[in-house]
Amino acid sequence: MMAVVWDYAAALQQMGGDEPLLIELIAVFFEEYPRYAGRLTQSLAQQDFVALGAAAHSLKGSLGYLGATEGKALALHLEQACIAKDRPEAEKLVSALMAYIEALQQVMIASTEEQDYARGYQ
Repeated sequence: MMAVVWDYAAALQQMGGDEPLLIELIAVFFEEYPRYAGRLTQSLAQQDFVALGAAAHSLKGSLGYLGATEGKALALHLEQACIAKDRPEAEKLVSALMAYIEALQQVMIASTEEQDYARGYQ
C-alpha cells in the first residue's frame, strides 16, 4: 500500500471544526467514489478526454475540500493531461489517483478512529 498523508486537523478546520460534518462528507465521498472510478476508467478506455477531465475536475474539488492535498494534485495533473490529450500520462495518472484514493480511505478510517479513541480519554 502506498504511503498517504492526510491532515485530519486541516480537514476539520476546512469544515469549521464540525467533526460530524467531516465524517459525513468522507462517507458521502467514498459512497460516490465507485461511480467516479467507473467514469475514470470508461472515459480513459474511450479516449474521451472531456469526460475524463470533468471527472478529474470533480475529484480535485472533493479531495481538496477533504484536505487530501496529494490527491488534489494528482487530479489536477490528470485534468492537465486531458487538456493536452496525453493518453499515456492520463493512464498513469488514473492508476495513481485510484491507488491514492484506495489508500486514502484506509488512512481516513484510521485517523477518525484515532480521534474517537483520543476523545474517550480526555
